[in-house]
Amino acid sequence: MSKASGIADLSAAKLRSWLLARMRGQKEDPPVSELHMEGPDDYVATIYEQSRDKAFRTRLEKAAVAALAEAAQGSLREGPDARAVRYLAELVDTLELRAAESTLREIAERGAFGGHGGALDPEAEELVLFALAGLQAAGELYSKWLAIWTSELPHLWPVVTAGLRISDPDRALEILPEAVERARRYPAFPLGDVLWAFATDPTYKPGVIAGALASLSNEARRRCRDALSALGAEKDELDAWVPDRGPEGSTTPAWARRKKGPELPPRFHDRAAA
Repeated sequence: MSKASGIADLSAAKLRSWLLARMRGQKEDPPVSELHMEGPDDYVATIYEQSRDKAFRTRLEKAAVAALAEAAQGSLREGPDARAVRYLAELVDTLELRAAESTLREIAERGAFGGHGGALDPEAEELVLFALAGLQAAGELYSKWLAIWTSELPHLWPVVTAGLRISDPDRALEILPEAVERARRYPAFPLGDVLWAFATDPTYKPGVIAGALASLSNEARRRCRDALSALGAEKDELDAWVPDRGPEGSTTPAWARRKKGPELPPRFHDRAAA
């Protein structure tokens, strides 16, 4: 009998215990492959996605939510429960378990989300916020995300942009020019990833991202284009998201900025001279 089939036979309570032991690092069976940069949650997500047993999938969903709630009762500054929360947050996010939203929110409130910077293990907090961003109810948490965005917690700013965008797509557009400026002041800020997430979000209609970035200087626009190009954006995508508007401050049409030459119709210059 394979490991996966044995796990599929476990009750919800035993699944919860198995998950907690695995995510806490107490008993990782089957072992985690560090060579393939695997986390203990990856195997669980794989057996869930490959299973056609609806009853098992339901038990595993409930067990994952319950395991997260149990781990959250422990110390989350460091140690096995902080580790478990880190990987369980990834798991409930991957499986899109909305039943975990309230627990994620409770954990987040113990940290920066509740105004308590530095109270949680940094990696666990970041992953909890990322999962919460994807599982949150629309519009409810926007002010919470905005409070972290305006705080001096640069390591959380990237995930906060996702929280803002998913909470209220229209209002979130207002932070884009500031995000570009922050990337200039904080080189670790992943400008390309943030812009890509906004630009490829199907919520936005064509031209919306370009409009949100319309106030940027040409130098800032070049930084945006370079950051997106580094992620593989094509020229047509760049022109749609961050149009190159030519020389700084110029409102003259492109043809009129060119020097007089035989390739231009004489009437353009004749009229100017007249």
